[in-house]
Amino acid sequence: MTVRSSTRRRSVLALLTLGGLVIAGLSGCSGQAGAAAVVNGKPISVAELQAATTDLSPYLQNVTQSSVLMVLVVAPTFDRAAAKAGVGVSKQQAVDLLAQVATAGAKAKTGPVRTGAFSDAAVEVARFTLVQTNLKALPDAAAVSADVAKQLGALDATINPRYGSADFTTGAITAPSYPWLVRAPAAG
Repeated sequence: MTVRSSTRRRSVLALLTLGGLVIAGLSGCSGQAGAAAVVNGKPISVAELQAATTDLSPYLQNVTQSSVLMVLVVAPTFDRAAAKAGVGVSKQQAVDLLAQVATAGAKAKTGPVRTGAFSDAAVEVARFTLVQTNLKALPDAAAVSADVAKQLGALDATINPRYGSADFTTGAITAPSYPWLVRAPAAG
């Protein structure tokens, strides 16, 4: 018969508890299960992010979950600036742009023929593209850009650690680093 000491049992229990806390922390975002990010209290779900990435990747180059997530995080700020400047973009304009891109991709045989609607998140990415174009064309684009940068600096955004961390000065999500993973040496 094997007898385990109470110290060992407590150590095992502590490790299991710690492991559970780490998993819980990595699986959600700001207490919202299934969130890729939470912006000003509004979650962006992993499902929305994956749908947009899947919808857009056959037609656009360099579409990654990180790039799409960053757009979804900052898009409302840009939308408000565009609306304030009188150059807002409707959902229908974004849908029309996506239809044009999908049709061109299918004709050029660089993307599949699109038979269904694009996800709302994919439409939001298209709106962002159009909004950016409109904002850059404004006579006071520099002032508007400075105002948007100020608003982004005040944004309450939490990115799920699975995706990395947002850097609003570069407009990118930096991939997470895992210092415990060691790269294999290059074959030589």
